[in-house]
Amino acid sequence: MTPEEFYWKNKLTNKEYMREIRIRSLSWLLDCFDRGTIRRRTIVNLIPESDLISLMKQLEIEENYEVCAIIKKILDNIYNPTINTLMSEAKKLEIIQHLEETLQREHDKFGGGNIEIINGLTKKLNQLKGE
Repeated sequence: MTPEEFYWKNKLTNKEYMREIRIRSLSWLLDCFDRGTIRRRTIVNLIPESDLISLMKQLEIEENYEVCAIIKKILDNIYNPTINTLMSEAKKLEIIQHLEETLQREHDKFGGGNIEIINGLTKKLNQLKGE
């Protein structure tokens, strides 16, 4: 084997090794995020969402569904969070109470209130309640 052949063979092995290290670190990353030891902005700046999506597609082809589930959780919780994952239960209840009070005041207005405001607030209320 020539030095050039060794270089290219070693380089390919390093790529596969680095891919495995990245895959194994995803569950650790999710655990750190859940514990609050790493910020959303740090993760988003270090790992592009498109890389995670392409990795998930490759893993689906390889039928490695356990890691796909971890990537899906990362995408849902970090890159595309819903309102419910971003705030505490007490804060949610407070916002729900304010929305219900505002909706009631709007309904009590002469003529039933502004329908656009009522529809928008109802939509937000249903999102918070998880309906």
